[in-house]
Amino acid sequence: MNAPTPLGRFCLVVFGLLGSAACGQAQVADPALESITEAELRDHIFFLASDLLEGRDAGTPGYQLAAEYAAVHLGQAGLEAMYSDSSGAPSYFQQIQFATSTLSDETSLGFTVGNENRPLRRGEDYVIQEFLASGADRNAVETPVFLGYGIEEPDLGWNDYEGLDAKGKMGVMIVGAPVRNGDPVLPAEQDELYRGLQQSANARFQAAMNHGVTTLIVILDAGSAGLWELIKSQASAPSIRPMVDTPDPDAPAPAFSELVLMKPEAAGGLLAGIDVNLHTGEGEYTTGPMEGIQISLETRHDVDPGYSSPNVVGLLPGTDSVLKDEYIVVTAHLDHVGVRNGEVFNGADDNASGSAAVLEAAEAAAMSPGKRSMLFVLLTAEEKGLLGSMAFANNPPVPADQIVLNINLDMVGRNSPDFPDVLLAMGSENGRAGLLDMIRSVNDSGINAPLDWRLNEGPDPHNHVQRSDQMSFMQKGIPAILITRGFMGPDYHEPTDVPATINYEKVFHATRLTFGIASEAANRDVLSFRSGG
Repeated sequence: MNAPTPLGRFCLVVFGLLGSAACGQAQVADPALESITEAELRDHIFFLASDLLEGRDAGTPGYQLAAEYAAVHLGQAGLEAMYSDSSGAPSYFQQIQFATSTLSDETSLGFTVGNENRPLRRGEDYVIQEFLASGADRNAVETPVFLGYGIEEPDLGWNDYEGLDAKGKMGVMIVGAPVRNGDPVLPAEQDELYRGLQQSANARFQAAMNHGVTTLIVILDAGSAGLWELIKSQASAPSIRPMVDTPDPDAPAPAFSELVLMKPEAAGGLLAGIDVNLHTGEGEYTTGPMEGIQISLETRHDVDPGYSSPNVVGLLPGTDSVLKDEYIVVTAHLDHVGVRNGEVFNGADDNASGSAAVLEAAEAAAMSPGKRSMLFVLLTAEEKGLLGSMAFANNPPVPADQIVLNINLDMVGRNSPDFPDVLLAMGSENGRAGLLDMIRSVNDSGINAPLDWRLNEGPDPHNHVQRSDQMSFMQKGIPAILITRGFMGPDYHEPTDVPATINYEKVFHATRLTFGIASEAANRDVLSFRSGG
C-alpha cells in the first residue's frame, strides 16, 4: 500500500476539478501512438490503486471515486457520453442496480430412480450455488444427461461432449480422469489436473457452460468432499446480480444457472448403471440421457435491494458514413475486492493496470479516430462474477449485432511465473484464426510487444480465453481478444498487489498493443471474424 507520488497526491485532490492538464498531462503534438507513456500509466495506477480508493469494491465510495476519475479522463480525451443522469445531463455512467439473493429454506433437490423417490438434505447431502441464474424461482423436473468426467480435450484423445446434446438440460458429472487398461488416457499433466475438482473446476465448468448445461450436478471426489464445511460456508453466501424488476418464471434457464455439489455417498442410485470406479477411474460409461432417472429442483429466493454501481462508457464516433455504425469495444474491469479484515486490497495489477491501459488507449484513439466507432468501457463487478460486463452485453448502448469486436485487458502489470517478461494475447474460438493473424500483423508493424503464443498453439486454447469479461461478449457471439500477463501468480487477491510491484514497461506494451489492434480493426474496409473469421 505505497503512498502515491507527489504528482499522484496532487492529482488525488484536484483531478475532478482541474483535469489531467493540472496533473502534468498537457496536450501532446506527437502521433497518437507516441502519446502513450509509462509516466501517464504510472499516474493512473498510483491513483486507482491508492489507499484512498479502498480497493475499489463495486458499490463502495472508493469504486465510485475511481469511476468519476475514469469519466473525467474519457471526457477530457474528447469521448462522448452515451447516458443521462437523473437531471437529464449527459453522463458516462451506465448505472446498474444490483440485488442480493439468498436461496431460502424452501429450496429443495431430490431424484427419482424408477419408482423410488430420494429427497436430499441441503447442507448435508448437497449444496447449491447460483451463478448465471435470472433470479426467478424455478420448478424443474427432468431427466438429466450424464456428462461423464466433463472433460473436453479432443486433441488429447478424450471428449465427453462429442455427439452430446446438453443444451438447456441438467447435467450430472463425476470427478476424475479416464483410465484404460490400467493406464491414464490423458498425458501426465492433464491427468493430474483432472484427478481432483479443485484444480480442474475452471475447465470443467467452462465446458459445461459452453454446451448450455443449465444445472450442473457434480459428484464430489474424496479430496473435495474432505473440504465440505468450507464448501458449505461458501455456497451459503448471498449471490449478487443485476436487479430484474420481475423475473420471468417461464423463461428458459440460462446456461450454468446453478452448480450443485453432492457428496458421493448421497448420490446412491443416481449413478446406477454407470460402471466406473470413482477412486481409480477404471471402467466404462456412455454419456447421454440418464433414462429412468428424474431430478426435481425447486429454488426459492429471499431478495433484497443491493447497491448501484456504474460501468463507465465513452464513445469515439467513427469517421466513415457507413462503417461508423459498427463498434469496437475496449474493456477492462475497474473494480477489485475492497477491504478485508481492515486491510486494503489495492488491486494494482488486478485491474488498475488494465484500467489505466484503457484510459491511455482511449486518449490515443481520440487523436486519430478510425472509420468504425469505438467504445471504451471500464466495467464494474467483475470480481462478483463478470456482472458488469454481462449487464453491458445484455443492454449495450448500441445494437448488439453492430458490435464487431471486444478487446479486454485484465492484469497486464506483473510477471506471471509461467510467463515471465511477456504478455499473452488470445482470440476467442469464434474467429480465432483471423484474430490471431491480426494480432501478429499489428504487433509486427512496430508495436513489438513481447508476446508468448504457447496458449494459442496448445491443445485447448478455448479454455484459456474464457477467464474474464470478454466471456460476456463471447456468449453473445461477438469475437473477442484477451490481453493479459497470465493467470493467478504473484500477489493475486492479496494486499501486496500495490503500485510499487508493477512492471510499467509491460503495461506500456499492453496499452500500445491494444491501441494498435483497435485502430487496425476500426480502419479495415472489411472486418469479419464471426463463424471462424
